[in-house]
Amino acid sequence: MTVRPDSFKTHVADQVMAALAEAAPMPLSTPALQDRTGYGMRYGQLVYTVLARLAASGEVEKISTPGVKPVYWRRLRPLISLPPMTVCTDRDRRRKP
Repeated sequence: MTVRPDSFKTHVADQVMAALAEAAPMPLSTPALQDRTGYGMRYGQLVYTVLARLAASGEVEKISTPGVKPVYWRRLRPLISLPPMTVCTDRDRRRKP
């Protein structure tokens, strides 16, 4: 049985994924992710736990060499960019107030 993460861990995961997306295609170390997300050493275990959960779900890749720290992380799924929003200029199609 898997436990659904609470809203704060989901928020941290979103920030970690955004930091990895900004750095793509280069991997980031765990301390670099802590700095980019603003959690620092105080919440280091939380960031690592979120990264491990994302790696288990296949969203990020853990890159490590045995006995060497720090561990590096890379986003696996490509970032989907949405087309820009357009403004309707046709007066006939606009909603009437």
